[in-house]
Amino acid sequence: MGGRLYGQQALQESFVPRLVGLHHQDGYHVPLAYPKGAPVVRIVGGRGSGKTALLGAVHDAYNGRVPLARVDLGAPGFGEPGVADGDTDVPNASRITHLLYLLAYKLGLDVRHFGRPMAFPRLSLGLLVVTAWRPLNSDETDVRPPDLRRAEADLRTLITADDPDVRRRKESLGRWFDVVTSNLPQVLSAVPGLDSIAGIVLDTARAQLVRSEPDKGALAWWGGRLHRSQGYQGDSLQRLFQFVRVFRRLDDRRRTAEEHLVAALLDDIDGNYGRLRRLDKKPRPLLLLDNAHADVGSALLDLLDAGHGAPGRAPTRPAVLATLLGTGHGHPPLSEVGGDAAPRDRPLVLSIPAIEPADISEMLSPVDYPDHLPRVVARYCGGRAASARTLADAAVRRVEEAGTIRTGELLDGAAPALLAKLLPDPVMRERLVLLSAAVDAGTRRALWTFAHPEDHSEELVAARVREADDYRERSCLDGDRALDLLLRHRLAATTPHERWRDTQLRLRSLCDPRGDTYLHHTLALGRVEEVVSVLHHRFTVVPPHAWLTTLNRICAAPHPREGYAPPAGGPTLSCTACGSDVPGPHHDAVASLVPLLWRLSDPLTLAPREDELTTVRIALETLYGNKPAHAAYRDASAAWPACLRAGTQAPDLPVLPEGAAS
Repeated sequence: MGGRLYGQQALQESFVPRLVGLHHQDGYHVPLAYPKGAPVVRIVGGRGSGKTALLGAVHDAYNGRVPLARVDLGAPGFGEPGVADGDTDVPNASRITHLLYLLAYKLGLDVRHFGRPMAFPRLSLGLLVVTAWRPLNSDETDVRPPDLRRAEADLRTLITADDPDVRRRKESLGRWFDVVTSNLPQVLSAVPGLDSIAGIVLDTARAQLVRSEPDKGALAWWGGRLHRSQGYQGDSLQRLFQFVRVFRRLDDRRRTAEEHLVAALLDDIDGNYGRLRRLDKKPRPLLLLDNAHADVGSALLDLLDAGHGAPGRAPTRPAVLATLLGTGHGHPPLSEVGGDAAPRDRPLVLSIPAIEPADISEMLSPVDYPDHLPRVVARYCGGRAASARTLADAAVRRVEEAGTIRTGELLDGAAPALLAKLLPDPVMRERLVLLSAAVDAGTRRALWTFAHPEDHSEELVAARVREADDYRERSCLDGDRALDLLLRHRLAATTPHERWRDTQLRLRSLCDPRGDTYLHHTLALGRVEEVVSVLHHRFTVVPPHAWLTTLNRICAAPHPREGYAPPAGGPTLSCTACGSDVPGPHHDAVASLVPLLWRLSDPLTLAPREDELTTVRIALETLYGNKPAHAAYRDASAAWPACLRAGTQAPDLPVLPEGAAS
């Protein structure tokens, strides 16, 4: 089932009905937003953003009401039970042909109140010849049944004749077709399980081959289309069988052949809308293509774009919704297609909006939840509806069972499922969990070597890290803050205290002691006093905006698991900025800020208390000290408590740039 949608109702309830011409619930017609043919609608979002749920809701609304095909372009067999994943490089088949068989089959199913099922004579002819016909002098080893080889040899003689006997050619075509259909499992051996679907699709091909004249029907369509291409001779039937050689070229010419096949699909759809169906305003077919970022999806969408924009009268084109993995940045959200809006962009790309706080509160509403819980869910879901749903459901179950909830326990239980959804590859997922301890590129390889001493080669280490980074980038999760939080939580949850200490010490040893990253790992070790002393010294020598930026970065350091004790035996540092053994007010202010901001920036933390916010304000006011040159501290003293109250955490607390008006 489609499931609950968040921020996508405008597309499901308003835009899709105007693409199809039918209300999403009731049976009345809806005026088409694009009477001359809608653009292919690409819907971009990350994993867990709700793309599949949206297609599921649209499928549930229109299944059995319009000709409809839903396929998963990223799944084996396109998600069709019993169909295996086909080879992409065999001479007589491609991923596009496998997909076209499936689309024609699904669109051709009987639909109540629609009339006669849709037929695909042009497409079935094209698929038949590229799938079953074998050109002369083929380099392939011929292991086909003898009866198929004999039928093909007889037909080849008649097709290549300059003046063939029409009656004999029809008889030979019929025999060849019968032998092909009886041997479909072997003919389609590249895609086990597709033969039953292909057999149904090809039923319409026999009539076109045996009963039609070469200058009529689907044969005439192929003859006319191929006549406009170079290298085809003879009548329509002869050109169609010559077309096989173009398809079998495993280069750019195969894409040209696939373009012809997709054009056949689109013109077959248009051909099913005769005068009566147009007068009755029958709804348009609906193609739902999930995971269209896969290679076959990219190719199909390009071919559909080209076919939708074909010149001529306004043909009946299918409504196409395709979901793609991506960030969605730079594209209008789905909410912009509500009402009477009909964007003219081609291709039309829409993004799935982030889930709203109100939706998260609604998910948690079955129980009396703590006030801070929606913020925790929002931090870890990254705006993704499915991630928010996973966290909220786990929280509701926990409250119902135990009467209360600890956010650490919530993440311990939910993080593995969230990470598995965002990073399906378990090997890459575990690599990224480990590498999350490093905060810059310079320490990532050294961290891998520390954790995997068996990898001696620098090239191998670099490859391991690069593979993990590339996988994250391909997953469109580069820079995703929520994923970073999940990875670090998982690292802390699965790392013993001693290993945590050794990892942070190792990373710190690789950093410049004068840099922010060194202090970041120092704070992760729990050595607060060292950080305070260094920051107090920096306070005296760096501009306010730079100091506040450093404080922001350092206080975003990760937290070890409960029960961790800082390593003993660390250096005892005297504060060089104090000038005496008695700390001054600025040192005290820094000593108040560092541990408090670090704790309040723990993503699992509860909402800050008012006395804690007051402490932050007073400490920053103390650093300001009524000095105009320190105005950034004064601005932070006003802004940071409010931001912390609203749920903002380091490193995102606002810092006024140097020289900016306060």
